[in-house]
Amino acid sequence: MASTPASSIRRRVPFVLGLFAAAALAAARPGGADAIDRFYRVNEQVATGAQPTVSQIADLAREGFRTIMNLREPGEYDSAAEEAAARELGLRYVSIPVKTADPKVEQLDAFLNATADPTIYPAFLHCGSGNRVGAFWMVRRVLVDGWSVPDAETEAVQIGMKSPNLREFALDYIQRHAKSTAR
Repeated sequence: MASTPASSIRRRVPFVLGLFAAAALAAARPGGADAIDRFYRVNEQVATGAQPTVSQIADLAREGFRTIMNLREPGEYDSAAEEAAARELGLRYVSIPVKTADPKVEQLDAFLNATADPTIYPAFLHCGSGNRVGAFWMVRRVLVDGWSVPDAETEAVQIGMKSPNLREFALDYIQRHAKSTAR
């Protein structure tokens, strides 16, 4: 039986619909650094997010990042693999392990010192979910960039800060530092 134009079109419709579905799915899942969970572009020099995969570390390098700063504790994941991947790609790797339930002043001091170094930028700052990075970045925004606490806290929540203890730690650090510099 010869194929009619209508039957030919009917056979092609599922194929064409499949192509549209595949294209829509690809568009819904961005590639590159933007695919990192909780990826947040702070500005042209800084982005934050959750734990990147090894392939996402390669995306960061391709997109021009120079440094990965990690606030996770080594026991939370394979930190050695992350560091090796970053260094293999020519990225600087800064590790400041922070326990979510018990952040330390020395860790925040190290974070502020590291982010004060202009040679690290552009930098990608991460932890497991953006929680620790959000809290530490909030302090930097207030003490270094001169932001108000409410504005810095709003951005910290966008980045991923959600733990009340990290919020209180950041606010306490800000208050103590502001007192010591006001003398």
